[in-house]
Amino acid sequence: MHHKGLFDYVYIVMLVLCFLIRAPLEFKNKRIRAVESREGTLGRLLLLLVFTGSTTMPVLYLFTPWFDFADYPLHAGLSYLGIVLAVLGLFLFWKSHRDLGRQFSPMLELKDSHVLVSEGIYRKIRHPMYTAVFAIASAQLLLIGNFVVGPAFVLAFSLLYCSRIGQEEKMMLDHFGSAYAQYQARTNRLFPSLRR
Repeated sequence: MHHKGLFDYVYIVMLVLCFLIRAPLEFKNKRIRAVESREGTLGRLLLLLVFTGSTTMPVLYLFTPWFDFADYPLHAGLSYLGIVLAVLGLFLFWKSHRDLGRQFSPMLELKDSHVLVSEGIYRKIRHPMYTAVFAIASAQLLLIGNFVVGPAFVLAFSLLYCSRIGQEEKMMLDHFGSAYAQYQARTNRLFPSLRR
């Protein structure tokens, strides 16, 4: 079985905090009726793949010998960068969930009485939750010294993001029209815009 070191514990804390941030909001918002869903079979499969890469595989890595064949020694400097990315990612994850509130759903859908959120962290970045997940997935890559499990999350999430982002923005444009077009014009998808 894998011997847990400092960076494994950092990863476990990161995973638990992600769950504590998201689960209450997801549970609460499940009761709000979805008025439109564009989540197809591919999207659902990719969400399952993301869960596998971000949770199932790391847990198996930490508590079984199944992935020991792909272990490699971590570079301390890169792992400390992983901690920085984890902290940044967790802050963005918490802030984006908090600012989105009742509008949040892990699926590609619009909730009943959905409003366009463009305040808080969303004033600067159009999709800060995706930025947060990319940071957390990159932290996993740097904190887990395993050629299979380390990159699993970032690869799976990159596939989901590329598959979903165009559809998501089209759904928002279809629903909010010029208000979303203006919001697109003044913000970037993943990083703060330098424009005022």
